[in-house]
Amino acid sequence: MLKEYVKEELIFLDLVVADRTELFKKLSKLFLEKGYVKEGFYDFIVEREENYPTGLDLETHTVAIPHGNPEFIEQSFISVVTLSQPIKMKKMENADEEIEVDLFFVLGLNDGTQHLQILKQVIGLIQQETFVHELKEAQSSAEVIEKINGLAVEK
Repeated sequence: MLKEYVKEELIFLDLVVADRTELFKKLSKLFLEKGYVKEGFYDFIVEREENYPTGLDLETHTVAIPHGNPEFIEQSFISVVTLSQPIKMKKMENADEEIEVDLFFVLGLNDGTQHLQILKQVIGLIQQETFVHELKEAQSSAEVIEKINGLAVEK
């Protein structure tokens, strides 16, 4: 199922950003230009991240899974983003704590019914330390797609 949503044109490797605000601005602009989101996506994702943080500390690595509201999504997608330097994100389980994150799975799903199933698959993948390491080392979007397709077994 993930294969259908991970878009090669929405894989961004080694992005350079100072903080989460800059990251969300940059991504929102790119998603809007490519026709994946509507106006308002940026404001929603910033507010959502503030109130319901998505940073996950998985002991050996960290990941964040920010996601938008279906009302701001034109066509469903999953964007995979790596950063050249980690930025601070609030922890999902404790918003008072921040963690350094350099791998993001940004979910833009316009069908709320599939949201939990896809989120569960993404979490299953990011719990695999080897997979996360390989994504961070990937040199191209095609390589990321290959890794995800190799591990994202249909359920």
